[in-house]
Amino acid sequence: MSVHERLSASIAKRAFMASYRGQAAAAPIALVLGTGDIASAIGRELFNLGWNVVLLRDHAVPVLRRGMAFDDALECGTAELDGVTAVLAPVADALPHLLRARRGVVVANLDPAVAAAACGKVPDAMIDARMRKYAMPADIRPLALCTVGIGPGFVAGGNVHAAIETLPGQEGGVVTLGATANPTGKAVPLGGAGAERFVYAPIAGPWQPRVPLGTWLNAGTTIGMLGDEPVHAPIGGCVRGMVRAAPGAVSRGSKLMEIDPRPEATWRGIPPRARRIAAGVESALATQTLDRIVARA
Repeated sequence: MSVHERLSASIAKRAFMASYRGQAAAAPIALVLGTGDIASAIGRELFNLGWNVVLLRDHAVPVLRRGMAFDDALECGTAELDGVTAVLAPVADALPHLLRARRGVVVANLDPAVAAAACGKVPDAMIDARMRKYAMPADIRPLALCTVGIGPGFVAGGNVHAAIETLPGQEGGVVTLGATANPTGKAVPLGGAGAERFVYAPIAGPWQPRVPLGTWLNAGTTIGMLGDEPVHAPIGGCVRGMVRAAPGAVSRGSKLMEIDPRPEATWRGIPPRARRIAAGVESALATQTLDRIVARA
């Protein structure tokens, strides 16, 4: 039986057991921390498998690849990613209705503890997909029946129940005991370009982009204004990522833009790396989470 089949069968078993005991056969709930491309790929995958999914924005990490994420639903009310819709929960009290309706993945500007309380029960799973490479993640195991951490800093059996590798060549690998690999400090190459395909803020200040996602441009093109200073594209290619305007300020060193130099570049949909990581989460949940969920049903 495939990982997908095992996870789907476990969800069906949970519903059957709940029905047998006279309970409402509700879908399991997953809270995903983050609304970027990795978090969105995970949320979409779980929603398609029958989970009720809530994505929670991390304001400390502005979303770069907005065409590959559900984050725009927080600004526009809805967003679509590869056939799945995201809908905005404007307040915590809206979560129960939106989850029951299953119109799509739900996105919210809520603290994880507030979101969990609004769901009416301990979440079946919590996935930390904020991709904060150099942060020291807190132990989130008490917050959900099963917890999964994405990328560096997570320790299976330490601050999460399972962790997922994100390094090139290892992405999607499931760690069930011990730490994930340390970050290399190097950008994943794309079309022969590494760190040079990103634009970083040299200073803190108000940010106003000048070009939209998907624009093809030449090296040296002005892409926006950081305070009173113009910011230029370091290489030519397609605008794959661009953080939205920040009239308040962006922090020094934060990513402002990503350029894909490949002729076949795209800025929409789920990228292959995110799919592999989402598949790793699916595998982790199939082997870890659903046993706990079924036991509790």
